[in-house]
Amino acid sequence: MTTTRPFDHVLLTRFSAVLDPAGRPPDEDWLHYRLGFFYDACLPSVAGQQGADFTWLVMLDDRCPDDFRATVDELAEGTFTPVWTHERFRRDSFARHVTGRTRAPYLITTRLDSDDALAVDFMARVQAQFAGQDGLFVNFPRGIQIDRSGAVYRSDIVSSPFLSFVERRREDRLPQTVYVAKHARARAHAPLLQVDAPVMWAQVVHDDNVSNIVNGRQVHPRVVAQRFRFDLGYDKGLGGMRLCRAQVRQAVDLGRLWAAHPGELTKWAEATAWTLRGDHLHPRTPGAPTVTDTVQRWERRTRARLRDQRWWASDVANRLLPRREGVVAGDIDKVLDRDGVVLLAEWSPARTVRDDALRAAAAYAAAGLGVLVLAARDPWHRVTPPDLPEGVAVARRPNTGYDFGSWAAALRLWPQVAAKDLVVLTNDSLVGPLGPVEPLLTRVGRSTADVWAATSASAPADHPQSFFLAFRNGSLEHPGLRDFFPAVRPQRSKRDVVTTYEIGLTHVIDKAGLSRETGWSQADLGLPPSTVVPFGGWRELVEAGFPFVKRVLLTGPQFAAARPAVERVVRERLVQPPSDTSRSR
Repeated sequence: MTTTRPFDHVLLTRFSAVLDPAGRPPDEDWLHYRLGFFYDACLPSVAGQQGADFTWLVMLDDRCPDDFRATVDELAEGTFTPVWTHERFRRDSFARHVTGRTRAPYLITTRLDSDDALAVDFMARVQAQFAGQDGLFVNFPRGIQIDRSGAVYRSDIVSSPFLSFVERRREDRLPQTVYVAKHARARAHAPLLQVDAPVMWAQVVHDDNVSNIVNGRQVHPRVVAQRFRFDLGYDKGLGGMRLCRAQVRQAVDLGRLWAAHPGELTKWAEATAWTLRGDHLHPRTPGAPTVTDTVQRWERRTRARLRDQRWWASDVANRLLPRREGVVAGDIDKVLDRDGVVLLAEWSPARTVRDDALRAAAAYAAAGLGVLVLAARDPWHRVTPPDLPEGVAVARRPNTGYDFGSWAAALRLWPQVAAKDLVVLTNDSLVGPLGPVEPLLTRVGRSTADVWAATSASAPADHPQSFFLAFRNGSLEHPGLRDFFPAVRPQRSKRDVVTTYEIGLTHVIDKAGLSRETGWSQADLGLPPSTVVPFGGWRELVEAGFPFVKRVLLTGPQFAAARPAVERVVRERLVQPPSDTSRSR
């Protein structure tokens, strides 16, 4: 790169940088999903920059399909340089790539997420702040957010994800680059210059962008055309009374958000105050504390206390208020007449039993097992009796003890279950079946182990995971296990349930001398040893014959990257229960 300026300017974007080299590479569906935002928003906004000379590096995982790589290489021509790698991303990952492409005594690096966009004069305004500084972050606090409906919102951020970093090049070390610190904690590393400017950036709020929420007032969409050059869809015609009504609704939504999350109100107020101050410099501050940090710590502690109090109150209510316990639908005798029984723990805040639980129950019943769905409800909630196929019953129980409490209640009310040739303990955390359950049951039947688990986990200690456990040859009548379930008591959290009961049950099984087997280990599925199979290896598990996926893959924000692929598999493979004229209530 040839330049007469004292600085080089490099824009840095992580598209699919590797955070865990031992994990799976990004799913093809996720790659193309992100590529859509990159093509519509990020790429045209950078290509449309005015009055600035710079280089753009985009980092991508090289373990991708050939057609995706070919598409990226085609898009890159004349606009950006792809950096293909599968090394773990670190703060200095861009440094050597920047070094090989720059020569000037000073370096400016700017960060940009692959689903966001820059105003047309962003890079030029960054360069206008250069004055020979050595170690300075530059921030434009004012931007916008565009959500999936096409609405446009004002957004101010104290230390935004669109930071730039100015530094002097040194012969004895690689450049630090803007990734030397997390953007929210930049002031802990170097001074931060706040620059008074119009709207300078745009965030796209979508399902995969779980870290961003709308926390600002809705504005007229004309700001998009005035400040940006991209092809992202937004509601260009929103104005007049329609805009006023939308702004009122947004104000109500903001009020609800701030009432539920005071830290978001503080974040908005603090960013607004910083923006109104105009140009100003924040000195380097160890820890980079803000008022928002203090409020959010208080909020987390308060929520934890309220959660504990709510659990305590719910437990007391379930113990003291009159209990409604027993069968609410189906013929329990026909369930217990079968040689094998499935105890399926279910919970819902609604009166109806979850569809996933009923669908799985019907599939197990069709395969010849008796199924008892254990609906855990608080005393003030009813359970609406569903239509059930023969061999399935639904029983209500108090809402205590999580899944282990449900299984314990069933074994207490119907102790003859423990003597069955096969007892399967499972729960409503599974979506499916995504194929016939018979191969799964055949695999269980071929095992010679007393206890069979679909998968196991190694943290915090080795233990079979409890979403699918099979006890064979009457092993639940063993004295150790016979004493285990009656001792189940409510726990404060799911983590405590894992520690006390999943790991505790493992200790009991091993101490009793019972054999146990895992159906699919990481090695069986060709996965790294650190993989948590139901999450990091869900696809391999389904292909290997386990006809379910964990429901949290479809609902948890931490699994947003995998969600499109999971949804597609569920949509294509979900087995609907067969129509049956012998259904009962």
